[in-house]
Amino acid sequence: MQEEITKHTEKIYKTMKNKKHTLGEKAKEIIIEIFIIVFAVTLSIWLHSWSEHRHQQEEVSVFLGNLKNDLKDDIESIDVEKKAYQKSNIGYEKILALTTLQLDSIYKSKNTVNFPIYSHGPKMNIANYEGFKSSGKIGYIEDEKLKQKILNYYQIFVPAINEVDKYYNDFLFKCFDKMIENADKPEEKLYSDPKFKKTIEFLVKLGKNNIRVYEQNTKPRANELIKEIEKEMNK
Repeated sequence: MQEEITKHTEKIYKTMKNKKHTLGEKAKEIIIEIFIIVFAVTLSIWLHSWSEHRHQQEEVSVFLGNLKNDLKDDIESIDVEKKAYQKSNIGYEKILALTTLQLDSIYKSKNTVNFPIYSHGPKMNIANYEGFKSSGKIGYIEDEKLKQKILNYYQIFVPAINEVDKYYNDFLFKCFDKMIENADKPEEKLYSDPKFKKTIEFLVKLGKNNIRVYEQNTKPRANELIKEIEKEMNK
């Protein structure tokens, strides 16, 4: 392109120096050469922009494909974690239902109470999103509605899961602390202790709340986002 511009610029210079042509002929030739230069530059800029835009949209397509797979994995992780919460809650509710007489009977028969130990929290896939966002490429997504849904999912709904799981695990560790504090006492006394039972009650409530967050907030958003991505990729 630089060579073409140089060539036509030289033609303009030679035309201006040409004593055989009239002023009108020179003006006509110069205008033609200038038009050719402007057209060539404009075409070059357009082709470069088109090529760059095409490359950007190819990157978006790859990103959306990877994101779709991440979202499917997120949904599977959420389902697994939901079942784990339900299983833990059943175990805690059994403990809460035990009477003093039942506890005495369990320990007299040399049995123990099974306390579910499960630190909850699904592994959400954020690497592809974070990499694309940190490289400043989120703006390449031209569908504004889709872009906003992606941002909302990773900036609102994924952090919400992490937050509710953190609250749950904090209460779980309070139970562990109570167990350690009462390690020198008969275990049946611990399970009949009102403060310990109240902590377990909150643990069950938090577990149910977290299942609700999974089912009513994050999982529907992930499914909705998958549909939007599929619609965009099929355009």
